[in-house]
Amino acid sequence: MTDALGDRAVFSVLIPATNSIVEPDLAAMQLEGVTLQTFRFPFPGMPGSFDALLDMIAPTLGMMDECEPEAAIIGYTTEFLPDGIAAADKLRRFIAERTGLRLAMASEAVPAAIRAFGAKRIGIVTPYLPEADRNVADFFTALGFSVAAVAGLESKGRVATARIAHAAVRGAFARVDDPTVEVLVQVGTNLVCADIVPELEARHGKPVVAVNPASYWAALRLVGITDRLPAMGRLLGGH
Repeated sequence: MTDALGDRAVFSVLIPATNSIVEPDLAAMQLEGVTLQTFRFPFPGMPGSFDALLDMIAPTLGMMDECEPEAAIIGYTTEFLPDGIAAADKLRRFIAERTGLRLAMASEAVPAAIRAFGAKRIGIVTPYLPEADRNVADFFTALGFSVAAVAGLESKGRVATARIAHAAVRGAFARVDDPTVEVLVQVGTNLVCADIVPELEARHGKPVVAVNPASYWAALRLVGITDRLPAMGRLLGGH
């Protein structure tokens, strides 16, 4: 649906209460006539199980459709979990059943963006610890990609990821790039990256798929909006 300010689309955006990067990232990309309504779910700490995560999310879902959005952007990813593909599917079904909304899932948007470039070989930057990085590599390998390297920035604590500086992210990309890599990838929605995508693409000479721009790209295309945003990099500028 639309409204007076969102006369092209209104999106609900679901993120953990600890996430302070998704909202400004999306605001920086916001098209005229497209509005973003943020809904946060409590995140007191890493849940002990995936079902516990769903319990955290459930109360917020009851509000997401009250502004009658065109679709929802899910700014929480699952690739860091064991069997992240199954977790992403379960999360999609859980949210869709309770909201009835069309969904642009961060965990699905990144692989779709990589495929939009026709790429197979990727290097990945994450905010995660080594065990989670292994899950990330398994996630993308299971989807048919070849993972050259994963550089994790070893964030610890509920809000620590948002405090990782641009310099650390730039350094991590340098570590995962090599001549065989076709696309550089960033995951972890609370990690800064969206605003330096064009800089990174110029430096490395190849596309950079960052999770938050990929999620916005997926949401726009989901509702039939095909505007190009070249200032945000090759994905939003050319696909």
